Amino acid sequence: MSERGSLLPMAAGLVALCGVAVVGIIDSTDLALARTSLQSTADMAALVGAESFDPLTAKFDGTSLVVRLTNPQVRRAVRAFVAESQDGIRLIAASTPDSVTARVTVRCTWTPPIGNQFFPVRIQIEASASARPNIGVRSDER
Repeated sequence: MSERGSLLPMAAGLVALCGVAVVGIIDSTDLALARTSLQSTADMAALVGAESFDPLTAKFDGTSLVVRLTNPQVRRAVRAFVAESQDGIRLIAASTPDSVTARVTVRCTWTPPIGNQFFPVRIQIEASASARPNIGVRSDER
């Protein structure tokens, strides 16, 4: 019995397996980068929301400056920030639970850059962040 040509199917299988592995690595790396980018956007949006207070309502309590955030102020500022990003990011929630902290949740849809022709996958990625205004901190206190 001749074994001529028996290596060809194994080599073809190995090439196909390597191709699948490369596509998987590229797609998973792109997903990780998209998640990191979305978290950065959520962090920046929370900072924008935290700085959306009305300076006329700030009060000095003897030791520090006290500011109060409101839900409409935070939502308005964060909505404008997210609209400027134009990365397919949607604002899910923007609020202030304690009038001092801005909480933001954003979402986007990720599609694989390579494997989407074979497996049309769409994954919803969500990120949340919180921030407080940085007021009255001297540079030597940081």
